[in-house]
Amino acid sequence: MKGVSRPASLLLFVLMVLFLPLANGATSAFTGTWVIDREASTPIDPWSRIVLEISGQGSEITIERTVSAGRRSSSQVYPLRIGEAVKVPVDWWTGNRHIGAYIGGDGTETLQAQWLDGKSVLRIESHYLLATSQGESRVRSYFEYRLSPDGRELTVMELRSSRNRPIVHVFQRS
Repeated sequence: MKGVSRPASLLLFVLMVLFLPLANGATSAFTGTWVIDREASTPIDPWSRIVLEISGQGSEITIERTVSAGRRSSSQVYPLRIGEAVKVPVDWWTGNRHIGAYIGGDGTETLQAQWLDGKSVLRIESHYLLATSQGESRVRSYFEYRLSPDGRELTVMELRSSRNRPIVHVFQRS
């Protein structure tokens, strides 16, 4: 940096390294790889494993959710912007647990995210159409991604308008 002494440049660099994560705030606390704890979660069959990759900066968050069973796996990427509705194409609805429901309509899901409780909770509201043998149905899902105080556990709760019981998945930081 022209006109800045070497010690001042070094101090500026150290301050940027220390405080850049604070600028990202809550997003950086959620960032990382999360693997489901099957014992602590609602059953996930037919899947044997769910992995979340969360990344982002500022108001942009990306959640990649990969479900797998044996050699079969499916990934879905959710690029989110806090406070804005985003429309995401869905190749395959992984919530189909032996119920014969598939993504319907235009094959998209509309998501809106916001921070709650001092940015310790990420709330995502989702709207989509499901196609079944009886026709298409509008579905609303409400997700809360809750980070434990020590940052090692992530609990994802889903309330779905088409289901009376909540789905609770507990993830451990990998």
